[in-house]
Amino acid sequence: MALLEEVHHCGQALRYQKICTLPVCSLPPGCGSKFELSGPERCLSGFTGGVSITTPEQTVQEAQGETAHLPCMFTLSPEDQGPLYIEWLWLSGPINEVVDHVIILYSVDKIYSDYYYDLKGRVHFTTNDVASGDASIKIRTVRPSDSGTYQCRVKKAPGVASKNIQLTVVSFTGGVSITTPEQTVQEAQGETAHLPCMFTLSPEDQGPLHVEWLRLSGPNNEVVNRMFIISLADKIYDGFYQDMKGRVKFTSNDLRSGDASINITNVQLSDAGTYQCEVFHGASAAKRAIQLTVVGKE
Repeated sequence: MALLEEVHHCGQALRYQKICTLPVCSLPPGCGSKFELSGPERCLSGFTGGVSITTPEQTVQEAQGETAHLPCMFTLSPEDQGPLYIEWLWLSGPINEVVDHVIILYSVDKIYSDYYYDLKGRVHFTTNDVASGDASIKIRTVRPSDSGTYQCRVKKAPGVASKNIQLTVVSFTGGVSITTPEQTVQEAQGETAHLPCMFTLSPEDQGPLHVEWLRLSGPNNEVVNRMFIISLADKIYDGFYQDMKGRVKFTSNDLRSGDASINITNVQLSDAGTYQCEVFHGASAAKRAIQLTVVGKE
């Protein structure tokens, strides 16, 4: 139902029509479709109150077929006592004034992610504990059609904040494709952990094959902590990281066969973390993250 509301903001009392009231635990028909934010609603975009989104507005670029991470870290204030609502919207229009789609919602400790058919099953919050201050999302198997402006909006009465993230999906012609899905590998301390990375190549790419395994860190795995094994021009280099020297090996002697998996022997609790396999061939590239969990001995 459309509502007339008066908002005292931007230096004046503003009366406007809310075409779709959000947060949406029971989304009215048509709310998942296109609707326009009027002038005052745009004026309120980014209004913080006690809620603050610490992630800056930015552009995220990801290759077609990979997983895109759209960050949205936030903090709350003691004066915000209402229930927590989080919305991710897809915007359009010359100044991003039109909400094309609601793509995922967090409302009263429940997650709703089936409003937009094209992203159904592909969009998820990156953490199960959204209330901890991380409203980031990931979109799996991104397509060029996923490119656009996304808005993270966090509400906890009386505070509200929003931030726009631009997603650019780069399509490519070439044949590198990592067929191993993102996954978590669990191994007991002292055993050998196998981190898989199977890939396929295409005849279009005639350049040298280059494989890297990296260890990532940071809240969103955005920092390359270290590079610890590389295959370049059929030569293997593995002496970059002293703690893993002599413990990490490719499982295959012929990486061109499509197997860039590695084994880490005598795994330690300190080895737990996020690892990334990157494969480069000619003009094409692909990457895949693998989470390693090491269980201590009792």
